[in-house]
Amino acid sequence: MTIKRIRVWDLPTRLFHLLLILGVLGALFTVYASDELMDWHGRIGLFLLSLLSWRVIWGFVGGHWSRFKHFVEHPKAAWQTLQNHRTGKRDPSIGHNPLGAWSVVIMLCAFLLQALTGMCSDDEAGFSGPLTQNLSSDWVERATWYHSEIGQPLIWVLLGLHVVVVFYYRWRLQEDLITPMVTGDKDWETTDFIAESKDTWGLRIAALALFCALSGAIFYAFAI
Repeated sequence: MTIKRIRVWDLPTRLFHLLLILGVLGALFTVYASDELMDWHGRIGLFLLSLLSWRVIWGFVGGHWSRFKHFVEHPKAAWQTLQNHRTGKRDPSIGHNPLGAWSVVIMLCAFLLQALTGMCSDDEAGFSGPLTQNLSSDWVERATWYHSEIGQPLIWVLLGLHVVVVFYYRWRLQEDLITPMVTGDKDWETTDFIAESKDTWGLRIAALALFCALSGAIFYAFAI
């Protein structure tokens, strides 16, 4: 058995992860810090919508382990992974394991829904999302209720669970999830061929161009 260093996460995926954390924290800060920061909250929301839209597309064209088809499995596989954790059985994975994969999907959906409902919300205190003028008052009320009463607490729960799981893997299962997301590489014991994520400068430039195009279009259409 030999140890191979595998490029798991391409640079665009790693930067997405960092920018998503900073963006979500910024969005939460501007909500709770001051009503005067709500315009910035809206701008950060548009940035996050651009970022999340990019990640959805990158899930089809990005590096090998960033593509949905290479890590999203049947829910039964996620359930089996959970059962393995309960019995103390290690279930290491080069990329996301089935349970982690579904947590990624859930978080992407939750963050996207939060960004979209924010664009449809009106807090009646000076901030109105860019899509409110195209919606009936009933739909604006529903979106505002979800965004503030359901979405915000859900984001806190998901962030908390994410941190707990990272520490659980590190201290209980002795698997470091943070370092590979920073460096992009993981040392893996194997005698078999393991696919690596393409991470060339050409791919990185293409990723940047895609993000610039998406963010430019979103800010042009919905700038607050």
